[in-house]
Amino acid sequence: MTDDPRFPDEDFEDEPVEWIVADKPGAVIEVRFTFDEVKELVAEEVATGVSHIQLIHDLSLDVVRERQAKRSGQAEVAD
Repeated sequence: MTDDPRFPDEDFEDEPVEWIVADKPGAVIEVRFTFDEVKELVAEEVATGVSHIQLIHDLSLDVVRERQAKRSGQAEVAD
């Protein structure tokens, strides 16, 4: 399989490896905020009881869905 002496052929299996994929695979997206922006998010979390992570998640999707609805000519997006 390889001519590299660091990886002898016996290190490789001839049988395929089966993978289990999650029912709903997802992604983690890194978003940077300034300290003042984080303070605003935390203040909103305290005021509403909604975690800042859930707030960012929900608002991001709301904006995306609203833009998609406008592009498709719909007035509102149904939940």
